[in-house]
Amino acid sequence: MSHTEQVSINAVQDGPMPDKAHLKPERVQQTLARMMGWEERPGTPGLHRVRGFASGMESEAYGAMVLRLAARRRQQVSIDLSGKQVHVTIQGRPGRKAGFTDAVYDLACALG
Repeated sequence: MSHTEQVSINAVQDGPMPDKAHLKPERVQQTLARMMGWEERPGTPGLHRVRGFASGMESEAYGAMVLRLAARRRQQVSIDLSGKQVHVTIQGRPGRKAGFTDAVYDLACALG
């Protein structure tokens, strides 16, 4: 019998968000079409991706890497670890349509 543990982590950096440029809806759709695995979810702001790994240790290592990279870029992210899966949400700037900026897309591209 296997035991699956779910962990949720929200990383919030102090200080200003890294990018203030708002992207037009057309550019959002064009950019999303080029980014494999990333998607918008209705009612949930930000970009989302689920990654699967061969083991829970690999998923934990990936989650830690996401948090380190987001902290360096001063970008807000949420991570949910569930066994061998990692759910990543890169959160945009509040008060804008989905909050998408170049910084959100740059981090998503860096994470693959």
